[in-house]
Amino acid sequence: MSVEKDFEPGFAAQMQAELIRFSGKCHYDEIKKKIIYHSLRDALNAYLTIQREEMERHKWLESEKYKNDLGRHALMDWVQKYSSDFARYWRRTHVYIQPAGSPSQNPCDAQPKIAEP
Repeated sequence: MSVEKDFEPGFAAQMQAELIRFSGKCHYDEIKKKIIYHSLRDALNAYLTIQREEMERHKWLESEKYKNDLGRHALMDWVQKYSSDFARYWRRTHVYIQPAGSPSQNPCDAQPKIAEP
């Protein structure tokens, strides 16, 4: 694994922690310089889990700063301020590659079933 060589120390530490946390569901590809998830479900689960943790961390920090539980307001603040940066970071450092010959796991690719008249 050359995560340390490919990324700044802060990003490298986050990625190493993720590789350990989601081991068996992903690996680091040194050529693509990305974490590759083995299934779309695992990739989405990791994305949402890490995003939610970042939102909760922001909520805690902001609530401590104002000495009051800011609840949903702090979560919405995170969405407005940081969600696009988080998504951009994720696309830059993560990918799910569907194995050749496997059926599509993208719900948007599913063909709608039309009832016969």
